[in-house]
Amino acid sequence: MNRAGKLLHWIGQRHEDQLIRRTAEPYINHLVAVAELASVSPLGYETGLCHDLFEETETTKNELHSALTGFGYKDQEANLIVDCCIELTDVFTKKNYPDLKKKKRKKKEAERLATISPVSQTVKYGDVIYNVGWVLKYDLKHARKYLRKKQLLLASMKNGQQDLHQQAVQTVGDALCYVKR
Repeated sequence: MNRAGKLLHWIGQRHEDQLIRRTAEPYINHLVAVAELASVSPLGYETGLCHDLFEETETTKNELHSALTGFGYKDQEANLIVDCCIELTDVFTKKNYPDLKKKKRKKKEAERLATISPVSQTVKYGDVIYNVGWVLKYDLKHARKYLRKKQLLLASMKNGQQDLHQQAVQTVGDALCYVKR
């Protein structure tokens, strides 16, 4: 098994028994879909697989780094993947900022995401593309509000892979047209 295959297996174990919200679908399916979209960037596939690791599991940065180097990633590659996963982990959470209103936390989080690395932004584009499909299928009631927020976010996140950015912008735009009908 190659190093990406080993990583996929390990990530699957970390997210074992987790399901995509409101579905019976394994959470790993979301991670693989994002990883495949983000594979247009160097180490985008690996970062996509790991992008929710720190939010959805108890895995530490050191554990991820050790696993990556154990699978054959060079130290520099492992550092980039770990750093991107840190960038993709929400900072402005209710737990971290209990005195900030939700709207203010979301605004600060969007401003922060506009400054993250190109690889991280590319992964975020893939995440948005995937999540638009989920929202249209499972949460149509809140779709318009969600899509408008993602439209604004994508307008400020322009440093990732340009073709995928354009695909994300188009996906959100098309979905907005769909929900306005």
